[in-house]
Amino acid sequence: VITREVSGHLENFYRQFIQAVDTPTDKIGVWISGFFGSGKSHFLKILSYLLENSEVKGKRALAYLQPKVHDPLLFANMERASEVTGDVILFNIDSKADADSKSDKEAIVHVFMKAFNDHLGYFGTAPALADLERRIAKEGKYQEFKQTYQKLAGGTWKDERDSWDFNQDYIVAALQQTLNMSETAALSLFNDLGKNYSLSVEKFAKTMKDYLDTKPPKHRLVFMVDEVGQYIGENTDLMLNLQTLAEDLGTHCAG
Repeated sequence: VITREVSGHLENFYRQFIQAVDTPTDKIGVWISGFFGSGKSHFLKILSYLLENSEVKGKRALAYLQPKVHDPLLFANMERASEVTGDVILFNIDSKADADSKSDKEAIVHVFMKAFNDHLGYFGTAPALADLERRIAKEGKYQEFKQTYQKLAGGTWKDERDSWDFNQDYIVAALQQTLNMSETAALSLFNDLGKNYSLSVEKFAKTMKDYLDTKPPKHRLVFMVDEVGQYIGENTDLMLNLQTLAEDLGTHCAG
């Protein structure tokens, strides 16, 4: 049910979203506020369905809501937004974060990167390994690497990569065959996993920019994050991390 209040919030969101699609901007953050039980999570979830506009039982998400939207201008903006290609990444930040992550003042950016890696099918739980997967994919060899690994190990890469430290021989051999590396170079690459990995907000923003550069010009990457306020609480370091993240994404990705 789209009440007058919800319609007003949708109108506000879509007006700004369409402006950002049409005109590059560094103002990209949206914060949904409300009392406990007021429907923030539900609003966020419905919004994610609308932006993704997936097909369910022969109908697009927007078609299900069309009879409920009585403002023609709002629906026109909703249609325009749904026509923009994009990745919609919806997650609950507390369930996606590591158990002890709140002690890390840069925890927010790490959770965002984990969600992004998971969305692309990389191993978000081990960011250094996901970074290796991304580098192999950049060479256009990711599918070949997974197939080679399966031939060598007998199991699929997706099922066995959580035990990657126990499967060193197969991974090194797969890297050799896929990337035409020497055994020494492949072994060195494997042994350095994690040692040289670091993630700053700026590096994250540049990674998002690199990804968007491979997509059509108006493609949008939308992180829809539930329970952020509760996760941050009174932790000013986490709030600063979130603020810096929004600012750097706006600066590097311009909308």
